[in-house]
Amino acid sequence: MPQKDADDFWDLSDLVPKSRQSKTAPPRRDTTAAEVTAPPLPRGGIKREAPIEHYIPPHTAAELQAKETAEFCYRPTGGLLTEVRVYPWKNAYDYYEPFCRQARRLCGLVGKEAPQVDFFSYMPQYAQMSRAQLAYYLWWRTNFQSGVCLEAAYSYLLLYLYEIINLDSAIDPETGRENMLRLWLNYREKHPRLDVLVREWLCDYCLIHKLPPPALPARDLTELIGGCRLREFYVAAGDDTESMIDALLYFGSNYDYKKSKFYKAETAALYDKALRGAVGVALTAYEEKNAQNAARGRGFCTVSRDAFSGAVCSCRRKRRIEVDYFSFSHTHELRYLVTDVLKYAENAVRASLGVKPRLTVYAVDADLRVRLDAYLQSAVPPRSHRRAGSADRVPDYEKRYDLPSTALSPAHAAAIEAASWDVTERLVSAFADDAEESPVTGRENADSAKTDLSAVPAADAPLKTPIFDTLPADESKNAPSGGLAAALGDLLPFVRLCRDGDGAGQRAFALARGSMVDAVADRVNTVAGDVFGDIILEEENGAYVVVPDYVTDLEKEGVL
Repeated sequence: MPQKDADDFWDLSDLVPKSRQSKTAPPRRDTTAAEVTAPPLPRGGIKREAPIEHYIPPHTAAELQAKETAEFCYRPTGGLLTEVRVYPWKNAYDYYEPFCRQARRLCGLVGKEAPQVDFFSYMPQYAQMSRAQLAYYLWWRTNFQSGVCLEAAYSYLLLYLYEIINLDSAIDPETGRENMLRLWLNYREKHPRLDVLVREWLCDYCLIHKLPPPALPARDLTELIGGCRLREFYVAAGDDTESMIDALLYFGSNYDYKKSKFYKAETAALYDKALRGAVGVALTAYEEKNAQNAARGRGFCTVSRDAFSGAVCSCRRKRRIEVDYFSFSHTHELRYLVTDVLKYAENAVRASLGVKPRLTVYAVDADLRVRLDAYLQSAVPPRSHRRAGSADRVPDYEKRYDLPSTALSPAHAAAIEAASWDVTERLVSAFADDAEESPVTGRENADSAKTDLSAVPAADAPLKTPIFDTLPADESKNAPSGGLAAALGDLLPFVRLCRDGDGAGQRAFALARGSMVDAVADRVNTVAGDVFGDIILEEENGAYVVVPDYVTDLEKEGVL
């Protein structure tokens, strides 16, 4: 073996296995274009082959067939539901049949007065009850059907709901709906679990029996159906537009105006009228914008649900329900728009109540603002501005602080000056630490320095020189060099943007100076308070405007 040099120590090429070389090179493909002539089509055209049939298991085929064939379907009138399809239950079972047979036997039985007995079961049935429990249940049910709601354990309430669900042949559907609703509303405060169950079972019961939704109390509607899978079912008014507005207020907004601290008993009517109307204006504008795809704009959805989930329900009453409806909980663009429209309208209501509007609005564009302003101008009463110096009644206790109105008297002024010198001498003498002469001149020096009062004009004599210079009438509007206009300086363009109600211009002005619109307005009002004596800007509908009472005065000052 030959001796390797030191430089070849790291050469490992001899240890790597050699790759096998192909003895023959692969043939090169011919890429030359060739002309191909198709044979003429046979008479009658091309015969299509039969489609390939795929194997479908028997159970899958049964499910597909059941899905395609509904037991019945219908279109509800009004509201947000467009079509309801009810299918029979796919699997047969009979383990609830003994309960149904006993329920039919006890359905018309009138209970006798019995003492209250507690009862508990996760899924209560008659076979689980003692004689005392069954006697009290029948007594409670008789009173409940007569309009009297006695104390009852939660399991008794579930048992009665199971009766309504399974005995639709013995109980009139409308009566069953009303009893189910009455039980829910009367016992939900003591048994909050009813909210979770009854709102779903009541919806299934009405859909299967083609009944309209029951009337729920408006003040508790959000709490009652907040977690319902098909909340839109309960929002069904006679007018379709009103149903849409209700749905937007309950499910399509991130802001609940009824929780505002200014929503009170005396302002509730104004709030409801103005904000509901504003949402209606926004909905109309939104649908016009999405006219080509209205279903998508309104959030068209389909939901499939198993009826009476979690209840003791016979196979003959069990159903699968499909519902086509308009949903607003999945349309995020409309949700943001409605949220800001509610805030925009509440700003207008607050302004009319004399409250500074502070709700921030982002998603309302210029075109929609024009529509909203036109509506709110007629729906919201105008704000009443109090003019400065108006003749308001002054309380009696404040009159004591008023100085008496007296004429200018040089003699009186001299007496005041002399008295002040007396007080000065006393103070200097009291706090002097040595016998040195006081730095304040004595009375004799003060007397020698008195002004000759003979040169002072009488109180009723006219002044030869006016105390304040006034501008000529024709130059009052072009005087930015003095008074408030000079004090504002580079803030004058912002005030004029406020006069025009240009919110976009105000934001651009503030952004160019690295500030917020509120901060710029505060600077203007601070200067105006020092020079003019009052603020001149106020916020209205998300932008700042000039106080109407001072427009004429500001024009004379040269500010506008």
